[in-house]
Amino acid sequence: MYRLKPVMNQDVVCELPTCMYTLKPVCAYSHDPKAFSADSATGLAASGPVDPMSIEIDNLLQKAENDELRMLAERQQRVLQQLAELKKEIMAMRTELKLNANAPPAVQPSTPLKSKAQLKAEPINLTCLQDFVVNASPEYVPYSLLALKNLWKDRLNLQVECFTHSTVPKLSEEALAFQNAVTASGTAAANLPRIKVTLIWKNVGAYTEMITSPTSYVPICGEVNILRYLSRCGPSEFNYEQQDNVDEVDSILDACYLLLNKQNVKQRQQILRTLGAKLGKAAGFGGADLSLCDIAFTSAVKQVQRTVAKDVNPNMHKCMGRVAALAGL
Repeated sequence: MYRLKPVMNQDVVCELPTCMYTLKPVCAYSHDPKAFSADSATGLAASGPVDPMSIEIDNLLQKAENDELRMLAERQQRVLQQLAELKKEIMAMRTELKLNANAPPAVQPSTPLKSKAQLKAEPINLTCLQDFVVNASPEYVPYSLLALKNLWKDRLNLQVECFTHSTVPKLSEEALAFQNAVTASGTAAANLPRIKVTLIWKNVGAYTEMITSPTSYVPICGEVNILRYLSRCGPSEFNYEQQDNVDEVDSILDACYLLLNKQNVKQRQQILRTLGAKLGKAAGFGGADLSLCDIAFTSAVKQVQRTVAKDVNPNMHKCMGRVAALAGL
């Protein structure tokens, strides 16, 4: 390196004040200026004794680095060991699956699924019957309540009582006609199980609410979900969950729910076309027998027919007419 003149003369004597106590040198190493002076011939710094503090710092850094490398190696070893154990488990599962593929078929469940024709009328479990409240808007009349009331007249008595909330100033003619029909005393036998339904006309929009416990107030939203609830606690021949096409029925009921709650006309038209494709040329979604899907579909279309009337094909009209005739809508 090039030589640089000293910034200050090292021979300068600095007089220390005597008003302060003296302190021993922090580093015991005696600095030799000649040891670090540059060689006059080469211009490079001459090699000399090493600072003990520098050696100690290097040792500490080396030790810390060795500790980190050791911990990293141990961690890598643990990861490799876990991967080896995982590989053994996967190989064992693979062998077990191959054995199960060649095994005989499993035993069928004790309560196999049945078709609609195989369902039998069993006694209604009275412990499942509970009075409930329904909040419905006059603009979205829950026709399924009237359909079930008429279809269950020989098995279960749905006793409906109607009230009007302060948010509804006046009932429409459609709601009044429904109210007169659903509250009319039928020919149900006096000894039949009974569920008391309190229908309150309230401004809740398309989200019809069902409340089984006024204290906790946990509503079941959607007319389709109310149908699901009633199918479980009502007559067994109407419980679609015991049939062999549960998934198909649930998809149709979900489509009916979306048909009611989608406000966009194009979305409603798309859902209606999907339901039309599922119906096809059949008399109903349940075939020759009237099903819960037919009731949900008819009620949903009647509530939104002002916006999708032109998209209802002739076979859909025929299905709705059949439900209206058999369920008294």
